[in-house]
Amino acid sequence: MKRLFKDINVIHYHEIDSTNNEAKRLTLNQNDYPYWVVADKQTSGRGRKNRYWVSPKGNFMGTYVIKKDLQKKIIPQISFVVSLALCMTVKHFCEEATNTEVQLKWPNDLIVNGYKCGGILIENMDKEIHKEKVIGIGIGVNLVESPENVNFKASNLKQELNKHIERDQFLLILDKNINFMFGEWKLGNNYQKILKEWLIFAYRLNKKVSLSLPSGKKIEGIFDGLDTDGGLILVDGDVKNIFHAAEIYEGLS
Repeated sequence: MKRLFKDINVIHYHEIDSTNNEAKRLTLNQNDYPYWVVADKQTSGRGRKNRYWVSPKGNFMGTYVIKKDLQKKIIPQISFVVSLALCMTVKHFCEEATNTEVQLKWPNDLIVNGYKCGGILIENMDKEIHKEKVIGIGIGVNLVESPENVNFKASNLKQELNKHIERDQFLLILDKNINFMFGEWKLGNNYQKILKEWLIFAYRLNKKVSLSLPSGKKIEGIFDGLDTDGGLILVDGDVKNIFHAAEIYEGLS
């Protein structure tokens, strides 16, 4: 374990089970917030719904841990805040790749040229300090390698941008953008502006999508935007439904 940067509080491991797991362990004795837990390799990386997240060396895998006075109901908003920061970071690196399309798949996946290249996992670190909650923001980005046999076609930034991005270089820009977006969010007071900006990059907005519900049921309809809480509005004929815990699992033409 070592610290990588002067100006950013980063705890670095060559190999670990999961940066989110380690972040939770560190909160037992950690008093210096915010901080990053970053690994060269994860042996048990995970995404949403405890899916295994392939974590080879060269890709970005890190958890950003914050301590803030947050009402429980606004914690899900962080996914939109951080996914926008992630989008900004990728766009920073694709200035020369003018034809690159960077999008966000609801609720928190990074899509580049139609391929999934990253994702976010928000977790409560089970620690509260003087009413301030400790939240871990796990971020995985395929910088150089992408998994096979996944439920949504995947790629990596090296392939899509035709550019090799060093992990530490990516971290510096991502940290800057996350701090900027948290400032824009204003702890939920500016959430509607965040949602409006997020929709600019929304994958398959106003197009047909397939949703997988928590029950396992599949449903299709037109992605018609977001409600004021960030729920996905799905329209099927004259029927309009709002979902907060579903997942877009494939794109349709």
